Amino acid sequence: MATRTETQKIGARGQRIVSAIVEEHLDWLARDLSEDFGVDLELELTEDGVRGEILKIQVKGSEHVEQTAFGIRATIDAKYLGIADICRYPFILVVVDVTTKEAWYLWLQDWLLKYRADRGEPESSQGSWTHWISPSDNLVAGLSGPLKAIARWEGESQLVLSLMDALRAGVSIHHKEAIGALTALIEAVAPRVADGSLNVVIREAVRLGERLRGTPEGNVIADHLFALVRKFGNRVSTPTVTEVVLRGESYSRVGLVALGILYDEYPTHIRSLGLPDLLASSHPEVAYYCAWREAHPEEHSSNVFADPTGFVFAGLRYSQPEMFWDKYANRGPSALLDHVVPIAREVQTTSGA
Repeated sequence: MATRTETQKIGARGQRIVSAIVEEHLDWLARDLSEDFGVDLELELTEDGVRGEILKIQVKGSEHVEQTAFGIRATIDAKYLGIADICRYPFILVVVDVTTKEAWYLWLQDWLLKYRADRGEPESSQGSWTHWISPSDNLVAGLSGPLKAIARWEGESQLVLSLMDALRAGVSIHHKEAIGALTALIEAVAPRVADGSLNVVIREAVRLGERLRGTPEGNVIADHLFALVRKFGNRVSTPTVTEVVLRGESYSRVGLVALGILYDEYPTHIRSLGLPDLLASSHPEVAYYCAWREAHPEEHSSNVFADPTGFVFAGLRYSQPEMFWDKYANRGPSALLDHVVPIAREVQTTSGA
């Protein structure tokens, strides 16, 4: 017979506490969604009748919630951010102290917008983040005020999230005019998070794969990718760059064009990311290109006569082919990577950059 762990028991107690708090409030009802992946409860606002004003709730129970001068400690698991990023309803993390029966809330989509505005895209390798919830954001008070506004889609964050959803729809059908109009609108409404539109376009670029080159839909996405890199390049993070460029153990030719644009227009920022050392072991060809561009800032990605001959990095050197300018004109920076080759160890030790 299967038995529940202590953690599962605490989680169930936390969920019952949240349900009881909600049911005691005249303006809300709670539905158990424990079989849904990553969602424990659904709350619906009933103040003006049942109108589909819904919050999705993830409960994290603890026998003792840490409280300090910074606030109430909440651990945000990466899987919850993944849900928040695609969920069409507000996704709320509720931290519950099952001993005192107190609960506090954190709107995860809003947290993610602010994180991206301040720090860029969250690292995909990071498993969790710590956030200190304000004591004023307790669940009882929230149900009477802020959570109602969130459920009704009131406020700037909901506007930005709605525009981002519209952008995803425009990108998914490769609607050139809609993509351009929506990215401009997002920048006008919320400039601090406008670079998030770049990530929407990047995800579609990744999904298209090889169809990103030479197909009508691929050309639309590639053109917008280049435009957004030019606009927001000074704010791109390492995860964004690697998502643009890397494809498994290989790389995207379109992504390398975008990388070249970053080195052309934002050399100081892109250099600060430390890409050559970061990629040297996993993607040495890309690391070679990054190191060469950083060693020769006078180079420009539009130069079809680019010639890294003599430059050595990550055990590689460039072997110039015939009519190299023609290959570069057709392939861009990836034409250089197609012709980097391993060097002998003795050459590397005497010629390294």
